[in-house]
This record gives sequence, C-alpha cells and structure tokens, in this order.
Amino acid sequence: MNTTDKPSKSMRQKVLRTVEILVFVLLILFSLAPIFWGALTSFKSAREIYAYPPKFLNFTPVLDNYRIIIEGGYLRNFLNSVVYSLTSIIVGLFFGMLAAYGLQRYNFPGKKFLFYMVVAGIPLSIGSAALLIPNYLYMSNLGLTNKLFTLPILYAAYNLPMAIWIMKGGLESVPAQIDEAALIDGCTRSYIIFRLIPVLNRPAMASAALFIFLGAWNEFIVAAVMIDTASLRPLQLTIYHYMGFFGLDWGLLTSSAIFAVIPTLIVFTFLGKLLVSGLTQGAVKG
Repeated sequence: MNTTDKPSKSMRQKVLRTVEILVFVLLILFSLAPIFWGALTSFKSAREIYAYPPKFLNFTPVLDNYRIIIEGGYLRNFLNSVVYSLTSIIVGLFFGMLAAYGLQRYNFPGKKFLFYMVVAGIPLSIGSAALLIPNYLYMSNLGLTNKLFTLPILYAAYNLPMAIWIMKGGLESVPAQIDEAALIDGCTRSYIIFRLIPVLNRPAMASAALFIFLGAWNEFIVAAVMIDTASLRPLQLTIYHYMGFFGLDWGLLTSSAIFAVIPTLIVFTFLGKLLVSGLTQGAVKG
C-alpha cells in the first residue's frame, strides 16, 4: 500500500507543480503582452497600425514616431522625471534614515505612537490623491506650485513613511554594539548614520530607494495639479497631454509610453531582488 501511495503522491506533486508553472507563465505573458504590442506599434507607420488583419511581425519598422516626439521636446520631460525621481530618493533617504535610526536606536516617550503614525502613513505612497486638495492649497498659498522643486518635495514626503518602515526593519538586523564600538573608536554619530549604517543596511536602503523611485517615476495626479508649465512637466504628464494633442495617433502614444516603461523594466530586471528582500525584511522585523 505504501509503495503505491508514494508514486501517486509524487505524481500529484509533479502535476501541481506543472500547473503552477503554466499559470505563472500565462500571467507573465498576459502582463507583458500590452508592452510587447505597444513596442511593435511604436515602430509601425499609420497605415500598418490600422491594417486589417493586424500585422504582428511582417511590417517594415520605421523610426518616425520616435523622431517626432524627440523633436517635440520629449527628452526634456524625460530628464525632468529623472531629476524629480533622483531628488526624491536623496531627500527621502536622508530624512528616512534619520527617522529610522532614531526610532530603532533610541527610547523616548511616545515612540510607539510615533511609529504607529509612520505605519499609518504608508498608504499615502499609493493614495496621494487623498491629500491632494490640502497640499495644493498650502503649496499654492506659499507660492510653491509650478516650481522645479515642487514635485520632489511631495514625492519624498508621500514615500517617506514606507522608506522609514523598510529601513527601520533593516536596522533591527544591525546590532547596536556596532554603534557603540564606532563611538569608542572616535566616530561621530553623523558618521555612523550616514556612512557606517548605509553599508551595513544596504539591502533595506536600496529597497527604500527603489520604492521611492518607482513612486516618483509613475506618479501622475499630483503632477497634473501642481505643474502647469510645459517645460517642468514629468514624463507621465507629458504622455497625457500627448493623448489630447495627438488624438488617436497610436504610433506617437506608444513610442512615448515605451520611453516611460523602459526605466522601470531596467530597475525590476536588475534590482528587483533588492526591492523584494528589503520589503520582506521590513515586514518581518518592522
């Protein structure tokens, strides 16, 4: 009886494993299909885009769509998004590390309450529209809308709670005795926070940086409200204006969208493991 049960159990496990792999592959194909189709469309002429039956690979690639958007100032808005995202990372990591270090290494009245407030603010990273009206009112009253630094400040603030949570979780794996030993050796507290801890807490720091980057790069609603000047628009807002400007010219829309997708694909391809490890570390230890 046991000898027959073992092969049948092993066979069931193999079947389940095969089904899991097939489902996973189908999900990947389903997720990548729009990107693949958009990439193909961006290299088609208008006649080939609307051809019936649709042409998948049997068409002559052209670069006219990319030439038009580049000549129209698209690269300037691409660089805007790069600047906004990198600035948000720098600001977010600076204040996030200070807050995470203080919450992890020091005991003070109201520490738990403050940490709970940080955790409660995590949804702001994906729900920034909830604070859009009050943010616009005080930014407008202070004359801070439509400025080069407007979006980086808001992006860093929205993603700061998540960054604090991730880095605090990572700090729990770094013994406090290392700080004490560094102080005995003559290191200052600022040296420990900004030079020593980032090296020892690299996965969490990288994960927080990637999270801030993705939040800043893909954000749309805040930029649409805070920025009016065309030269200050980020990439996502530029694509939206292209939709109204180009109408149904799918070649120009897809070529501009592919430009926006490439950085996130590169980030997830080469640094996705750091993002997952940092989030897991924060979830377990935070």
